[in-house]
Amino acid sequence: MGIPGELLLTQVSENLVGLARAGDTSAFDRLVSMHQREVYALAYRILGNAEDAADIQQETFVRAWRNLRRFRQDAAFSTWLHRIAVNLCLSAKRRKSLVQCDIPPEELASQSVGPNPGADVAALRRIIGSMPAHHRVLIVLRDLEGRSFEEIAGMIGCSVGSARSRLCKARGMLRERMRPYLEEE
Repeated sequence: MGIPGELLLTQVSENLVGLARAGDTSAFDRLVSMHQREVYALAYRILGNAEDAADIQQETFVRAWRNLRRFRQDAAFSTWLHRIAVNLCLSAKRRKSLVQCDIPPEELASQSVGPNPGADVAALRRIIGSMPAHHRVLIVLRDLEGRSFEEIAGMIGCSVGSARSRLCKARGMLRERMRPYLEEE
């Protein structure tokens, strides 16, 4: 009986983290290679801009390297890394007050985010892009990326119950903002 892929990936990450903490830069390079796509995808979905997402991706790994000794390993490395990325994204949203969302329509259309998947994709893009960053992060993590509430709680630094409650509020805001578009149909 083999080890499931996700468990194996976690074990490999833990081993690489140990080596990187001891100063092995090639081990950290491997961690970057393993996680760079998902960090970029997370940042892109939150910020809606490829250039900003690339900046956040790079800064996430710079901060991870600088703070690797402080990583307590009470959560998976990927969860810790995603928390760094989420915090950087929220800071970037506050700094730049980004409103425009450049998420490709085909990506949003393939995801069931709103109450009516047939709703106008352009309107949905605008609405998600205009939501407060703390709500948008929850929609992205749960509804677009399919993260568990335990992962989300670890990434945003709250309890599982708070993550559920905050997502409920975010979805309510999304539904309310989508209402005019849904009534037109």
